[in-house]
Amino acid sequence: MQIDDVEKFMRTQMYKQMFKSITGDSANFQMVMDSLLKVIEIGGGTGTNSSIPNSNNGFLNSSMNSANIDISSRDIDSAVENASIKYNVDKDLINAVIQQESSFNAKSTSSSGAMGLMQLMPATARELGVTDGYDIGQNVDGGTKYLRGLLDMYGNSKELALSAYNAGSGTLNSKGVTDKSDIDRLSYETRDYVKKVMSYYGKNSLT
Repeated sequence: MQIDDVEKFMRTQMYKQMFKSITGDSANFQMVMDSLLKVIEIGGGTGTNSSIPNSNNGFLNSSMNSANIDISSRDIDSAVENASIKYNVDKDLINAVIQQESSFNAKSTSSSGAMGLMQLMPATARELGVTDGYDIGQNVDGGTKYLRGLLDMYGNSKELALSAYNAGSGTLNSKGVTDKSDIDRLSYETRDYVKKVMSYYGKNSLT
């Protein structure tokens, strides 16, 4: 093995360990490594003109962003699974609420100040014991706990629980909504919210 081959090998091992620490043993790790090896081959692998990526290189940045997305996705899946078991709420329903509330954006903030994946209002978050509304685990746990309480309040009716999640139980009481057939009394926004979440829930349940 010549000197340039040894240097190329050492560089490859260094980047392999770096990316593995970011992505773990996921399929994303293999994808990153395949791309890295191609870059090394194209650039010759050594010298000052080498095309091996560095921290200022778009390839490295995009790979790290991809890894972060993958890690975030795993964190959300884990949080949903844990909350589903803890509060006995269908994880497909939790995912459907997250889809409608934030499109799975953990940093989402509404114009009214609702935070995170399940869009918890600050006051509601405090009542639920959530100290960081943007923390994935806390947000999903708190949102699912709140949803569980609404399901219990409305006889496990998903439609009524979702209506209250969007409009508040006080609104349902003031409108005399006690059955899902009464949802027509609520605003278009809430009716549309329930319709969309139930649609996502149905699709999730089929997958």
